Amino acid sequence: MKRLLTSQFALSGLFVKLMLSFLSIILLLASFNLFSHLYLSGKVYQEVVRQNEQALKQTVEGYENHFRLTQNMILALTQSDTWTANLGILSHLNENRRYDVVNEVKSDLMTLYGNPFLHIENFILYFKTEDYVLEKEGLSSTSDMFGKYYSSQEYTADFWRGQTMDNQYLKVMPAASFTETTMSSTRPLGRLMPVLIKAIPYEEVYGLVMLNPQRLEKAYGDAGKNPFYIMDAQNRLLFSTAETELPALKYAGNTSAHERIGDQYYFYEKGAQTGFTYVRVTEVAAIATGLRGMRLLLAALLTAAVLVSLLFSFLFSFRLNQPLQRLVAALDRTAGSGPGKRSSVKEFAIIGDRLSSILENNQFIQNDLDHKNSLVRQYAYTYKVKNIPLNAKLGDLEEALHSEQPYASILFKLSFTSLPEEPEKHTLALWQLIQRLFTGGEGENVVLQPEQDLLLLLLFNPGPQSGILQVLGTLQELLAEEPSLYLTIAVSPVYSGETPFTDAYHNLTVLLKERRLNRETQIIVEPRASSAKAFHMKVTYGDELHNLLQSGSEDAVFGWVERQLEQLRNKDATAEDFRTFARGVVEQTGKTVMKQNLPELEAGLLSALSGEPFAAFYSTVQYREWLSGLLTPVLAAIRNGSEIRDPVISFVLEYLDKHYGEDINLSIVADKLNLTSGYLSSIFKEKTGINFSEYLNTLRIERAKELLLNIDLRIQDIALQVGYQNVNSFIRTFKRSSGLTPGEYRKRYDQKHSTNTGTYDHE
Repeated sequence: MKRLLTSQFALSGLFVKLMLSFLSIILLLASFNLFSHLYLSGKVYQEVVRQNEQALKQTVEGYENHFRLTQNMILALTQSDTWTANLGILSHLNENRRYDVVNEVKSDLMTLYGNPFLHIENFILYFKTEDYVLEKEGLSSTSDMFGKYYSSQEYTADFWRGQTMDNQYLKVMPAASFTETTMSSTRPLGRLMPVLIKAIPYEEVYGLVMLNPQRLEKAYGDAGKNPFYIMDAQNRLLFSTAETELPALKYAGNTSAHERIGDQYYFYEKGAQTGFTYVRVTEVAAIATGLRGMRLLLAALLTAAVLVSLLFSFLFSFRLNQPLQRLVAALDRTAGSGPGKRSSVKEFAIIGDRLSSILENNQFIQNDLDHKNSLVRQYAYTYKVKNIPLNAKLGDLEEALHSEQPYASILFKLSFTSLPEEPEKHTLALWQLIQRLFTGGEGENVVLQPEQDLLLLLLFNPGPQSGILQVLGTLQELLAEEPSLYLTIAVSPVYSGETPFTDAYHNLTVLLKERRLNRETQIIVEPRASSAKAFHMKVTYGDELHNLLQSGSEDAVFGWVERQLEQLRNKDATAEDFRTFARGVVEQTGKTVMKQNLPELEAGLLSALSGEPFAAFYSTVQYREWLSGLLTPVLAAIRNGSEIRDPVISFVLEYLDKHYGEDINLSIVADKLNLTSGYLSSIFKEKTGINFSEYLNTLRIERAKELLLNIDLRIQDIALQVGYQNVNSFIRTFKRSSGLTPGEYRKRYDQKHSTNTGTYDHE
């Protein structure tokens, strides 16, 4: 019993009923189409063939009637006694000189070529014995007529001289191209079909009718829509509208027939009077156009089938009404409405409203999740690039980021030659342009912005590096038209999925330092081999600048600066090398200012290096002007100070500069001057603005910083060299002065300069 109920439920189920109903409709439509095709396909083909044969028959009748009419017109003319007498006179024109007859014969000829329905271009009388012709323009020699006025490669003057009629009265010849050639120009006359006629009763006088085959084809054919051929009784081609040759056909006597050769149908028929064979070619595709009638009939049948289908669909929908009512009632109960409350909205509208609400909520939730997931992935990639550990709760995302896909990374650094009014908008527009240039690839692209002026692209499955460089070349051409900004673009090779993002990012930051000093957008793929290396202001060259600064000579100092900038430029130094050089000049100037006891300038020199002052520099001129503005007041102060320098203070400063590494104190220096330590301390404080011990410690710490650059020296040895007998005292003093221990200072300096490709040998 249970099996029976299950079977009955399955047979009466909605899915089964819908499938059976639609299969019935499909079967009905297929039956109509199959029956229509089988019944009408043969009929259509026969009808199209019949139409083509009928059209060719009309064409043949037109041509045959025209040839018969032309022949009758010429026969009527030759039966005139006057015409016969005039031809006899013109046959001996060299003897009788009867030129008065010429106009009368020309008038008779005009009755033929002047008739527009005969399509005759000219009627030429050829007097073979006298070797001259008479036509509508008058008398001409045979050579001039067929060499100049009716010139053709096929029909020369010698050709006509050799023609004979034998027992024929009319001979139609193949059409050919004729031209009219004069001394100044050549005018094409088109294709003409010569018809040679014997001028009875004279054996050596011929009439040459020049028929226009194009006009005949337009009058009796289909105006060149299909290729058309005329063959004479000897199967010689007289005229064709196509350049292709006519293949061999199986002519069926005088009856009309057709053949299919390749993709073309050849319909042909022989003329009863001329014996000519007329052939018309129709493409197979043109025959297929005849199926349009069948399609119309099929459309009518399909319309009837659709109407029947609509009727069945209505019946099925009516049968589904009761289950839908139950579904609506269930939805209403789920929504909390009482069984007695019914909305005025129809059933489908209710279902649509409920489902739309559900879909809208789902879509909102999905969009929100997608947005949050995108942000989380963005932060995750940023953390991976900067090697920041992810939260333990993001373990799944951590695994997703360890993709085995090959990838390439591109780092863009934006710089402005002149800061616009709203640089944020310019930056955003440029970042959007870059993202659009790299969208549409096969792999996934991740966009990160590690800093305000940096943009990092991770291209997964990027293809060869040449494709990336091609896109970057397009970007470089676009930015060439923007004089206010430029990019430094570092491009990595295509890494395997095993290479960490952190290493790729680090390598790109190193490549950014390879930028040369100019304001062009540069694409850097690998470190360039060059003799230029990072510039470090060594002690010996610092002493050179120190001595020049102490001289107070602007020419000497600025000349030295110009020489260093020129050497950097000649060695193809990077922009980072120029920045390092400028920082070294500022640091050395600060040391000189301190030695010269010019405290009012120290604060200005310290603030000069804050805020990355060289970030926007792109030329040596900018460095020259900036250093000039920095050094000019320093040199002026040194010149003024040298004029009023106290000799006691000068001695103390020089003595400390030479003996700072020894165990010295205020009392030792005071004994050198035969002064008390209290008096010397008050004078030193008054003249320099700083205590003696504070100045000595500052001098020792600055010398220690220079020695810390040499990693081969131990910190204990450096402490002894700068005058500290106790290394712990040296460390405490160093940290109080610089905020770092000597070891931390050396480590930070190494990290800062390890990204450089080498060390620049300043000559």
